Amino acid sequence: MNIKDYLSEKTYELYDSYSGKPIAHYKIQTSRIPEELFNENRHKMYFSQSNQTWVYIDRKVTREECIELYGKITNEEYGPRGGWKSVTFGTTKFIHDYLKP
Repeated sequence: MNIKDYLSEKTYELYDSYSGKPIAHYKIQTSRIPEELFNENRHKMYFSQSNQTWVYIDRKVTREECIELYGKITNEEYGPRGGWKSVTFGTTKFIHDYLKP
């Protein structure tokens, strides 16, 4: 059993809601994944509210890739209680959790 047998062939991009830049690549679940296989891959599964289906995060964009694409980190914002809010690479600001330190 391979997780890829239960996923779409096409890969889609997930975008940061602030910058509109891609932050991850994913595949959509096309048929029911056996429970054991699902649990083995749970750390890469995400329930999409907009599609009402499970998606498999194939890969996430790294901070290093963002530095190459947009420039060095010029700002990192934290809330009043210390919670991470955003990171800016060059002039491109991201707010998605995938880019938390």
